[in-house]
Amino acid sequence: MVSYRNSLAFGNWQNHRGTPSEIDYRNRYRRLRKLVKNKIDVRQEEYWGEVCEEIEKSIKIHDPATAFSIIRRLRRGSKRVENMPIKDKNGNLLVSSTVDPDLIDAIQIDDIPQAEEERQNAQPSVEEVRRALSQMESRKAPGNDEVTVTILKAGGEPVILWLYEIFSDIWKNKEMVED
Repeated sequence: MVSYRNSLAFGNWQNHRGTPSEIDYRNRYRRLRKLVKNKIDVRQEEYWGEVCEEIEKSIKIHDPATAFSIIRRLRRGSKRVENMPIKDKNGNLLVSSTVDPDLIDAIQIDDIPQAEEERQNAQPSVEEVRRALSQMESRKAPGNDEVTVTILKAGGEPVILWLYEIFSDIWKNKEMVED
């Protein structure tokens, strides 16, 4: 209601510009604008307090899926590299699929330290498979094989060793298993 009165006050001020009563209309508009801003600020604080309480409540009842869904909703999408605009050397946005080869050659690629390269090229370890499995989120839809993460986690050490054998075989042969 206050925002509606604010918009009317702005219209009255604009309609009375250059008249002796312009100052009165301008001052009324400014008072209402300040009131609207204060109400918005108060409501925003209330809203963020409610959101934080909702996230905290989800975490306290051990429901991280709900907490993360709230956070994702608030983020409004992701800032992925593939969605970032690319500009040419003149600062113009590239809008076609043809790219100047000089632009690609100008991209600096950092050298990877020898120790990091060896770590990345090393065969996966049982501990790495165990850590990766424990970090996977449960309650997700199964893949093509209809096996859920929950089932894999419930399998314990035998499943971890079985997965390790599969990953090691893929690593040695440098070929993915067919579906």
